[in-house]
Formats: sequence, structure tokens, C-alpha cells
Amino acid sequence: MSVAADPWSQRLQAALALAQRGALREAVAAFAGLIAERPREALPHVLLATLWHQLGDLDAALRELETAESLAPADPRAPQLRAHMLLTAGRHADSEAAARRALVLAPHHPHAQFDLACALQAQQRWEEAGAAAEALLAQTPMHAEARRLLARSRLMGDRADAALAAALHPSVLETPALALAVAADFAARGAREPRLALLRALAGRHPRNYAVVLSLADALHAAGYAAEALACSERAEALQPQAAKPRQMRAISLIDRGEPEAGLALYRSLVEQGTLDAIDEQRYLIVAHYDPTPEPEAMYAAHLAWAERHVKPFGPPFVAAPPRGRLRIGWLSPRFNEGPVARFFTGLLRAFDRERHAHVLIELEAHRDACTEALEALADEVLAVHALDDAALLARLREARLDVLVDLAGHAPFSRPQVLAQRVAPLQLCWLDYFDTTGLPNIDGWIGDRWLVPPDSPQRFRERLLHLPGGRFCYTPPAFTPEARREGGGPPVFASFNRIAKLHDGVLDAWARILAALPQARLLIGAAALQDAAARDYLLGRFARRGVDASRLELRGRQSYAELLAAYRLADVALDPFPFSGCTTSCDALWMGLPVVTLPGWSAVSRQTASLAWRLGRPQWVARDADDYVARAVALGSEVETLRAQRTALRREVERRLCDAPAHAAEFAALLRRLVDERWGARGGHGGAFAPDGRQA
Repeated sequence: MSVAADPWSQRLQAALALAQRGALREAVAAFAGLIAERPREALPHVLLATLWHQLGDLDAALRELETAESLAPADPRAPQLRAHMLLTAGRHADSEAAARRALVLAPHHPHAQFDLACALQAQQRWEEAGAAAEALLAQTPMHAEARRLLARSRLMGDRADAALAAALHPSVLETPALALAVAADFAARGAREPRLALLRALAGRHPRNYAVVLSLADALHAAGYAAEALACSERAEALQPQAAKPRQMRAISLIDRGEPEAGLALYRSLVEQGTLDAIDEQRYLIVAHYDPTPEPEAMYAAHLAWAERHVKPFGPPFVAAPPRGRLRIGWLSPRFNEGPVARFFTGLLRAFDRERHAHVLIELEAHRDACTEALEALADEVLAVHALDDAALLARLREARLDVLVDLAGHAPFSRPQVLAQRVAPLQLCWLDYFDTTGLPNIDGWIGDRWLVPPDSPQRFRERLLHLPGGRFCYTPPAFTPEARREGGGPPVFASFNRIAKLHDGVLDAWARILAALPQARLLIGAAALQDAAARDYLLGRFARRGVDASRLELRGRQSYAELLAAYRLADVALDPFPFSGCTTSCDALWMGLPVVTLPGWSAVSRQTASLAWRLGRPQWVARDADDYVARAVALGSEVETLRAQRTALRREVERRLCDAPAHAAEFAALLRRLVDERWGARGGHGGAFAPDGRQA
């Protein structure tokens, strides 16, 4: 009898038609009837399994597949479907096993091969996942999702070049949404140059795709190409004139190349219009500190306004519990890698009393390096939470049963202020990598010192102000530190290794006057943005308009940390920008034996270098105004031979006064213990101990 005349086969086709129309329950009943009539047929069991899976009954689906496998042990369809269903259910090891069974039966089965690669990737077995993807691509080279999987596996296996090669395949570039997802993977791993190369290639193929052009602008900004980022943001704006994001990127690009007045005026207008999302408005809170003439009340109001607009209650109420045993301290940051956190947190964590305190490192981002590993080795627990959304992160942090949460990020990129605003610990403090109020509810204290925020400071904080007697910062010199002695001789060399965004016209005016007063002196400027030829030309032009010839300037682009420290050996005096002063860069300069001339203002961020100079007993490096800044720099530049002879002695003084980690840790521990006692002790009231906008404690 032909298939067409077979009533059972006709009913099979009718059951399939029901499924295709979405009548899933009716289709289940029809397949059950077919199975009852021919129980030894494997196909209806496979088809019924797909229906049960669609209806959300994984157990029923797996039972049907088990029956199908027993009826047709040589057929790869049932184990392949099992692999896929288990993969979507998050049972990755079981999915891997099922995919491998299917591949034994059909070594080139594309779906089984892809499921295997996905299951291996989900288990973070990056090399094996990449090999599985390559095996699939050898058969189907245009499989775009497999290309993305290969790129991600190579990226996570620290093979960025191989990841880029996979991502540049035509199958990926011809699918903009997929290519943008790969670019996002690169961004999440901090692979700036591969991300930029991919987006350049993608924009070359899709020059009028708004999302592609805007992503390229952001990648150019992240990689330090401000001039190109500016042009690219203008292209994106032309494609969607009503969109706010290209204008925000244009504002950032203007700030990046040293035009904070123009960039901030544009950015401020976008914030006032309410056209930006929470993250872009959060970025404004940071760049607003590049304003040459900031106002205390305006800065405070901007932080409160962000919280008012973007912090909404979610999750269950917080239930506080008093400490039991060791005080559990959570340290939260997206930047547990080389940078400010490593320089100012490593020594503290290493020296902290372990008998009375347990330390939980909470990693908000996946960027890792040797500093990350060193910090993890010093912690009692590590929570990698970068993949969690706000609700899941709130639950995870509350599960950690922290007694104290120390937020090292504030409004820095990739911070999670909306979560902290719901409260995850009885005591929540802000310290280290943010220099202003968070403006958030439920942040109980902001840790500074008497130099950064003196009693008469006009800077306002929503948090209670807390002071460490010895200073907010304790510098941990890197292990690869070169000698402090000056390399070579000759005329004086000034240096600055700060962001170009800090070099507004007032800063360049002062530096030009210093060079005019010392005709033989030179100025060394290093910044990531200066790897861009257009940015270098633009900066040289700004100096030329002030009468400074290019021959007196040495511009350096992106440098490794070791190269940056070595470059200080070619200089005699560091020049601190104002009002956004340096911190890590200033400590690096001091460690390398250079005095740092600084001009503090009213804000904590403008007083960072000054606080270090005062702690070192060097008030002669701290200027009263721009004229005094120039005079003090010229005076130091006139006595470079004396300075060169004192470099090693200055390093010893820095080590004694700015690097005393045991003393810093003891002060920090005493502060936390006092706050915990206030919270739970005889004084007992949260309201009494943590009044908003408080002053020194």
C-alpha cells in the first residue's frame, strides 16, 4: 500500500497540521492515538516529545525521547533533540552527553555539533567549545551563530586575535545584529582594539546602519580616538537626527579632546531635556567634574536628581541582622584589575585584621588580569556577579549576609547604584573610586579625610561624612617599579600623564606660561587619546596658539603601566591639572621621585593631589591660584639638579607616609567597628548614627 493510501500516515500528517496551526493539545492527543496504534514506531514519539517541550513539560518530552531511542537506537534524531532540550533547560553536562551520543550515530550532524559546542561553552570549557564550533564550520562555513560561538570561545580563552578572525568572516559581517553582539562580547572582556577592528569592518559594509555607526563611535571613544569618534557620532546623528545618543557621544568626544566647556554644555542640555537613559546620565555625573568652573550646589543637585529619576524601589524589604562572629565586609567594584582599585585597595586588604573580619570580593565585571588574581587570593570569598540583572544581584548580595558593604565604584562605569539603593547590608559605605556624593538613599557614609573635605568645605554629601585620620588613600606601588633616579640630564622636563579631558584652556594657559618662563624646558604629555594622530595635531595646535613650539613638547599615546613609570625617569616635575586633579597618576609621580605642582579647589576631586602633598609635608607644591601655580612650577624647574639628587629620598618619604598599609588598615577597621557598634550597640539607632548630609565623624 502506498503511503498516501495508508490511513495511519494520513492521520500522522493531520496531527502535524494541528501542531503547525498551534493546536498543541489536540496534536498531543492525536499523536498519542497514533502511538497506541503502532507502539513500535519511533517517529511519533519524537514528534510528541517536541510538543511536550513546547508545552513546557520537559520530563514528558524526555520520556518520549527515551522511548524513541530504545525503538530506533541507530537514529540520531532523538539524542540530538534531547541535547537541545537539555541545553535550553540549563542541564549542560547532560546536554553534552546527549549530543555526543548523536554524533556517534551521525558524526556530521550539524544540529548535534552546534548543541555540543553550546553545551561546552556553557560549561566554560572554551578550548573544547571552539574546537566543536570549528568542526561544524568545516562542514557549514556560513553558519553565523557557530562563528559567533567560535569567536566568544576564543575570546574567553584569552585568544583575542583568533576571536577577531572568526568574527570577521562574511557570515557574521552580513548579519549586523549578530556582529554587534560579538562586538559587545569584545567590550565585556575589555578587548578594545579587536572590538574596534570588527566595528570598522562592519561599518564599511553597512555605512548607513544607525546601530552600527553609533557602536563604532562608542568603540572609537573607548579606544581613545576622540577625533574619529566625534566624526562618527555626527554621522550617526545625520542618520537619526532626533536620537539623543549620537549627541551624547558627540559631547563625550568634545570633552575627550580637551573641549570640556562645549562638550558639557551639550551634555547638560541633553540631561535637562530628559532624553538620556540612566547609564548615560550617570556618565554625565562623572564628566561634569571636568568643568573648569564647577558649582557646589549644582553638582550636589545633579546627583540627587539622578537618584530621583532613576532609583525606584524593587524587591522585598531588607531585614537587618546583627553581626555574628567575624565582621563580614563586602567590597564591591567593577574594576578589580590594574588601575586605581589595585593601587589603593591591595595593601589595605593584605594588611586587614583577619581574626575579626572576613572579606568578600564582589566582582561586577569580568575583566581580569594579574591584579584580579592577587586580590582574589587575599579575599575569603569571591562573588562573580557580572551576569546578574538587578533583581538577581539584589537577592545574591542579601544571601551573602554582609555586615558591611563598601562600594568602591559610586557612579563609575558598570556600577550598580540602583541595587545598593535597596540596601544589601545593614551598613553601606562609599570609598575609593568615586569622589563625590552618590546622591543615593541607603548609603550611610562617604569615607574621606580632613584634607579632601575639610570642615569648611562647601561640597555637600547626602551620606554622612567619615574621615580616616591618616588619609583616604594608601598607595600600593606596583611590583615592577623601576628605580626613582633620573635618567640623563639636561634642561628641566615637566610631565603630565592625565586624561586630555582634564586639559581645558586654563590648564594649557598655565603650562604655556611655565614654558615661556623657562625657555630651555620641555613638557612631556602622555595620554591614551594621543595615540590618535588627529588628537596629537589638535593638541599641538592649541599649544601653538599660545606660542609654544611643537619642538618643546613630547606627546606619548597609550603606554603600559611599566612604560608609564619608566617615562617619569625622563622628567623632573609633574604638573597636576585642575580642577580635576590626579590621584593614581600623582602617586605614581611621587613614587618615582617627582614633586607635583597642584592647584586645589573646593571639591574633593580637585584636592586629591594637594591632600598627598600636605600629608607629605610639602605645602610648597600647593598653589593658591593660577599665578601661584605658575610661579611654584617655575621655581621647581629652576632647581632641577637639587630635585634630581633628592628623588630616592622622596620615594622613602612617600613609602613612609603614603604607603603604610598596616596603619591604614587599622584605621579602616576601627572606623568600621565604631560604625557597627553605633548601628547595633547602646546608641542603637540608625537615624541617630547616620543622619543625611552629615559632616565629619
